[in-house]
Amino acid sequence: MISQMLGVGIAHAKIILVGEHAVVYNQPAIAIPLTNLTVTTTIRPAFSGQTIESSTFHGDLDELGANVEGLRQLILKLLQSLNLVDAPFTLEIETNIPQERGFGASAAFATSITKAFFDYVKAPLSPKQLKHFTDLAEGISHGSASGLDAATVGSDDPIWFVKNETLTAFKMTLTGTLVVADTGIHGQTMHAVNIVKSNLDDDYDLTWQKIVHLGQIAEKVRADLTHNHPEHVGLLFTAAHHELQSLGVSHPKLDNLVNAALHAGALGAKLTGAGIGGAMFALAKNNDDAITIANALTKAGAQNTWIQPL
Repeated sequence: MISQMLGVGIAHAKIILVGEHAVVYNQPAIAIPLTNLTVTTTIRPAFSGQTIESSTFHGDLDELGANVEGLRQLILKLLQSLNLVDAPFTLEIETNIPQERGFGASAAFATSITKAFFDYVKAPLSPKQLKHFTDLAEGISHGSASGLDAATVGSDDPIWFVKNETLTAFKMTLTGTLVVADTGIHGQTMHAVNIVKSNLDDDYDLTWQKIVHLGQIAEKVRADLTHNHPEHVGLLFTAAHHELQSLGVSHPKLDNLVNAALHAGALGAKLTGAGIGGAMFALAKNNDDAITIANALTKAGAQNTWIQPL
């Protein structure tokens, strides 16, 4: 007889609102949770084996591919910590978060799996423990992870981030709706980071000016989010996109979607994440405008769109 134990863990995606690339050079960045894009992990007892089921994989824990080595190591550590090393179970993952689009999918998976295991054994999970386990998986998946994804996929509020400083959540009063669109092209983080680095080598003063400007935009965006200035923050988002464009980290498809959103009445629009593909977002005044903008983005070639009221 299998016991009726059940463990469930839920986490959501994130996007960077502002500060991409500049954050590498100690400028501030802001990330916000995308609560409409989620991952749910469910753990059930089994008669034998330790089985993982998802849309891309079905099989034993030992057979998980190298592309998810961080998650395999995380599960092994959790089993060890919670005295479940020999326990047979089935772990099922359901998600609508696209991979490699800058949405923090790997951190969301790690957070969701950790929560599910602790729920399975009905053990309390402190924020510090959750951070420890998520960082462990992220460290294997991404080398030295900043911790920004891990913090945002478990938060209900925006996160203010400066490299080597404490992450801080802050309250947002902004009224409006975000429309997020996927180009359908994988983002190329390392390539984009290297483009900025080579710009600094070629023309340090001009490139540094752009990086500092992106940091200044982030400071103003935080103020606008706190004091509810949607029109002004929209202009700042578009200004940040142009600055990232001038750094060479945009993509014709991203630029096309940004222009389509602005033509359809968006208050502002920009790429999000590393660039050279990946995703963009637009700020709409309300839900009706958001639907119009989402339709325009689909018509302009977006592979997928999501509407997220703020």
